Amino acid sequence: MNILHLLSWFPTPDDPTLGNFCVRMIDALPEDCHSVILSVCDGKNMTKSFEVKEIAGARHTHVQIYIRPPRINALRKLKMLRMYQYGLSYIKKRFFEPDLIHLHVTYPLGQVALLWKKLFGYKYVLTEHWTIYQPQNQNVLVGKLKRKIVKIANNAELIMPVSLDLQHCMEGHGVHNRFRVIYNLVNTDMFKLRPCIDSNRRTCLGRNDMHGQKKHILHISTLRDEAKNFSGILRTIERLRQQRDDFELHVIHDYEAPEFKTFVKDHNLSDCVIFHGKKTSAEVAEAYQNADFFVLFSNFENLPCVIVEAFASGVPVLSTAVGGIAEILSPERGILIPQGDENALLQGMNQLLDHCHEYDREAIRDYAIKSFAAQNIGKQIFETYQEVKK
Repeated sequence: MNILHLLSWFPTPDDPTLGNFCVRMIDALPEDCHSVILSVCDGKNMTKSFEVKEIAGARHTHVQIYIRPPRINALRKLKMLRMYQYGLSYIKKRFFEPDLIHLHVTYPLGQVALLWKKLFGYKYVLTEHWTIYQPQNQNVLVGKLKRKIVKIANNAELIMPVSLDLQHCMEGHGVHNRFRVIYNLVNTDMFKLRPCIDSNRRTCLGRNDMHGQKKHILHISTLRDEAKNFSGILRTIERLRQQRDDFELHVIHDYEAPEFKTFVKDHNLSDCVIFHGKKTSAEVAEAYQNADFFVLFSNFENLPCVIVEAFASGVPVLSTAVGGIAEILSPERGILIPQGDENALLQGMNQLLDHCHEYDREAIRDYAIKSFAAQNIGKQIFETYQEVKK
């Protein structure tokens, strides 16, 4: 089957992690599913009107069209649309006639998918990750934008939200379509248990627990505070530090966060809060192996990849019960707390610092393999393609 993918969020040279979970989903598809990603973005210091590059991925080719931005910004949208039309012709000549369009995130690329359906009869399916449907964003998804998004979603052949909670949120905004929940995936070959040292123990304890070192709490996010509420984590860490000094918070983050680093310095937390910046996938996997537990204190989410990665690494999770997290985080795998409740966060951190070694890390990983392994998710998506094409 030949699938043309349109990604509303896709990696660029300036933001290489943007939408990388969409790309991972594409690369999880079976080998007999041929995938091409088409995207258009602004180029830098271009003399030509546009330039096309073919970038080879694990199981896809990314046709990336760079354009010289028009001097009049109002013309940019028109040029982008023309370049997507050009890209479609390019793919038909160089690769294949698409059997199906797979739209990842409704807007803005859903406008292209909907246009192609009207002009050429291409069917499209939609995978949705977007938190814009969540109640916290009810003042954002309104008016013309809401009408566009609902129309795009309702014209899809089938919608694959990454959580049941997201499906319900979409339905609450007037999206009435066929749904099939397909969770985010994880590479269980990369994200795995730390090497076991004592085979007589129930499972491998953290290296910190075994050697009397400070326990590692891990947090990975963009650090965008309106969503991730990292400031709440830091305030709680300050309170926790007044009670005990047997831990370190290790932070991997996509963007610079000078205000948080200033807070850590001003509140004398530099000995227990360590910022690592961006890391490669392999380095992130190693950080999970060194973690005693993972913490997320988000105000809103859908189904965070970081929790799925923690589970694949056998790491228990402390998280707010927002979005689809409650669908996957049970007492056997960690602790759920109310959104914004810093007292509950403090209590949860204390509990996990004292009892994280009691979790059955192998069982946590087994759950991840059954629920989120890349090959299983890829198979579910491919079966959806087949169903739609019948």
